[in-house]
Parts: sequence; C-alpha cells; structure tokens
Amino acid sequence: MDVLRTASSLSALRDRPRRLLAVFPHPDDESYGCAGAFARAAADPQTATVLLCLTRGEASSMGRERGLTPTEVGDLREERLERVAAAVKLDGLVVDGLPDGRLARLPLTDVAASVEAVLESFEPQVVIAHDPRGVNAHPDHIAAHWAVRRALEGRPSTRLAMVAYVQETCEAALPRMMLATPQEEIDATLHLAESEIEAKEACLRIHEGLVTLREGGDQGLYYRPPIEHFDFLGEAFSPPAADLFVDLRIEDPATL
Repeated sequence: MDVLRTASSLSALRDRPRRLLAVFPHPDDESYGCAGAFARAAADPQTATVLLCLTRGEASSMGRERGLTPTEVGDLREERLERVAAAVKLDGLVVDGLPDGRLARLPLTDVAASVEAVLESFEPQVVIAHDPRGVNAHPDHIAAHWAVRRALEGRPSTRLAMVAYVQETCEAALPRMMLATPQEEIDATLHLAESEIEAKEACLRIHEGLVTLREGGDQGLYYRPPIEHFDFLGEAFSPPAADLFVDLRIEDPATL
C-alpha cells in the first residue's frame, strides 16, 4: 500500500488491531521523538502507523542560511518527511500546512480541528505528541500539545503518550536547550534494537539533525539514541512499561 496522504483516506487502516498516531508541528519533531517507535511498529503487521505534521516547516532558519524562500523551505522539508516515511515504513503521512511559527496565534479550535479529522478517520488507540512544555518551550510545540489535548476530549480510551527526555539526553544535546522529564514521570521506556536505532539515525540524517552530528565536519555520531521515553497523560506505570499499548483493550476488527 502507498503511504496515505489525506485524513479521510486513513479509514482504510482501521482493519489493523493496533493503530499509532503521532502529531507534531514541524518536520523533524517526529524523528527526534518517536522514529524508533515507528520503526518498531512497522515490523508488526498488526500495527498501523500515521504521522500528522501540522506545518510544512517553512519558517526554519534554513531559509536564511541557504537563501531559500519560505515556499522552497517548506517544499524541501516536506520532501524530507516523505523520505522519513519511507525509512520507517509509515502507513500514513498527512501534512496539514498550518502556518509555521504561528500556531500559538491561531484559535486552539482551528489547530485541534486538524487533529480531530485524523482521529475520526484513523481511530488510533495511542497518540504520541509533545509534552505541555514542548520539549524546549517552543510556542508551536506547546500549541500542538494543547491542540491534541483539545482534540482528545471525549476520547477517554485513547492514550496520550508524551515524548519524554531524561536528564542524560538533555545534557547530551547541549548547547541546545531541552527540558528533562523527571524519571518518576516516565511511564514507557522503549529499548531500541540495533535496526531501530539505525532507522532513527537515518531519519535524523535526512533532517540534518544537529543533535546527532558532531560539529566540525567529521560527521561522526556522538549521541546514539538507544532509548525512547514516554509520559502517559493521567496514567502511571512503575516500573515503566515496554509497550505503548500496554493494558489497552485491543480488539481485532476482523472478529467484530
């Protein structure tokens, strides 16, 4: 099946018992946050994976650095998302095209409507998104979090798995600012297999992820992302679970 590109087309994936959606504001957020989880899910024929990216990333500093127009930057970053979708074998990729850098200025209901359209068509059991602080306090990240929260109102059976970064990861990312999640708030820890680590690194390279590459031109990796952490909204698992779908009621549509 080709990668599905519209919210309405995602209903075709509801024949899979397990359905995983990630919602992020910018191209590359997904690669830092959950590319390993996507790669793992892709290996399971019973799991469908979809990414909703709310903007095309046209406000990136890449425009100033490379002399590109916002439209050209958006085209480039959307093309990178398509390559990421191939690298982790996504079943669906929806790029909404809301204004990059201005999500916090839009009515919350407008941003939430984009998420609701995908939720209604895809019916995921798990949604991955940023936490309320947006990882690094980026206004778009924070706005996207609250849009997801708004869209999930009335869906108490849908789990919100917020991407979490432990202190060690935040220190490895310096000088970039990242806000750590306390260890006691982490509800799921995915220890990535080598193939999943390689898939995540491939995605970060597609986006030219600075956290992953050394400065100075040798392109040697100094931060291998062997673990992904998640904080479940309103749930507590101690010790952390090893599966984002833990304790959820999963029904096989073929038996209904």
